[in-house]
Amino acid sequence: MLPAGGALHIHKAAVARYPPLLFLHGVGGGAWSWGPQVAALSSEFTCFVWEGRGHGVARPTTDAGLGDFYIDAREALAFVFQTTGEPAIVVGHSMGGLIALALACAAPGEVGAVFLIDPVYSDGNGDRHVMIPEPLLSLVRLAISPVVRSYQRDGWLSRVISRRIFELAFVDRAAMERSWPLQRTQIPVEYPKMICEAFEGVANFPFRPFADEVGVPTYLIEASSESWAKKPRFGQLAERLRTRLGEAVTYDVVKGGHYLQLDRPQEVTGRLAAFARRLVRA
Repeated sequence: MLPAGGALHIHKAAVARYPPLLFLHGVGGGAWSWGPQVAALSSEFTCFVWEGRGHGVARPTTDAGLGDFYIDAREALAFVFQTTGEPAIVVGHSMGGLIALALACAAPGEVGAVFLIDPVYSDGNGDRHVMIPEPLLSLVRLAISPVVRSYQRDGWLSRVISRRIFELAFVDRAAMERSWPLQRTQIPVEYPKMICEAFEGVANFPFRPFADEVGVPTYLIEASSESWAKKPRFGQLAERLRTRLGEAVTYDVVKGGHYLQLDRPQEVTGRLAAFARRLVRA
C-alpha cells in the first residue's frame, strides 16, 4: 500500500535480467488490465503493477481525479526506484500513458524508458477541455448528474454505457467477453471529478509539452480499428518525439481496440519484451 492510497502488486522475478517494469492502468482499469503481460514477463522482469486509489485493492475513495492518480503513480515510481535501484520502464495504457509521460519529465532519473499503449495525450496547461460558457456550465452539470449518480451507484444506465464503450475497445469479441467480468470488478468513471474535469479542466496535474521534453527511449503503440479509430492519431506526436530522440522512438499502429494489451496480448507483450531487451543491449 502506498501512502496516498494507491497500491502496488509486486511480481518478483527469480532472476531479473532486465530493468523493472511499472505498469499504469487507465480509467476504470486495475491490475487485471495487465494479466497477459505479467504472466508472460514476470520470469525475466520484476513487474510492479500499480492501482490508483479506489481501484482494485487500493484504498477506497469517494472521489478522485487525474491529479490524485498522478500522486499515486509518482509514489509507485519512487518505491520501484528505491527498492530496485534502477530506473523503471514505465508501461502506460490510456490515462496511464499520459501519467507515464508526466513521470518521465518530472523524474527522469527514475524512468529509463516509456512504453505507451494508445495513450490519452495532452501537453496543455490543463485547459484542454470542452469550452462552455459559465451560464451553460450549470445546465451541463445538471444534464450529466443522472449519469454521474448512476456511475456512483453502478446503476443500469452506467452499466449500459460502460458495456457499449467496452465493446468498442476490442476487436476480438472473445477477448472482450473474457475481460468484461474483470472490468465489472471496477466501476469505470465512477468519480464525479473525473467526469467534470472533461468540462471544467484538470487541477494538480503537471501538464507540460511532454513530446518536446521527454528524454528517454519511447515506444508508442496506437490501436487502430474500424470501431475505434480509422486514421492514425499519433503521427504528429511521434514526429515531435523523433525530432529530439531520433531512433530512440518507435511508433507502431496495431489493428485492435483501445484495450490493445488484452485485445492483442501477444503483439503487445512481444513488442514490450523486445523493446526492453533492446534497451539493455544498447
